[in-house]
Amino acid sequence: MLWLWSALFVIVIAAIIATIASSSSRWTVILTEGGTRVDLVDRLYAYLKSQGVKTKLSGDANLRRLLVHKRDEDRARRLVQSFQAEV
Repeated sequence: MLWLWSALFVIVIAAIIATIASSSSRWTVILTEGGTRVDLVDRLYAYLKSQGVKTKLSGDANLRRLLVHKRDEDRARRLVQSFQAEV
């Protein structure tokens, strides 16, 4: 009976690891900025969100990465170009 619980535990842990690994590969980095240009990433993040693009930020106060969902990557890149042309 103990081996059955152990096997079930291993399967659950493997499923959790597989889920985490697959979810991180669904995001791609669009822009990375540091220093005084971190504000640009924050504004671009808000702009893409307002346009309906799935985005998320990672990093800290000194370095910021803007990630978008892989299915929105092409649209996000076009929107980034138009945003940067306006700025």
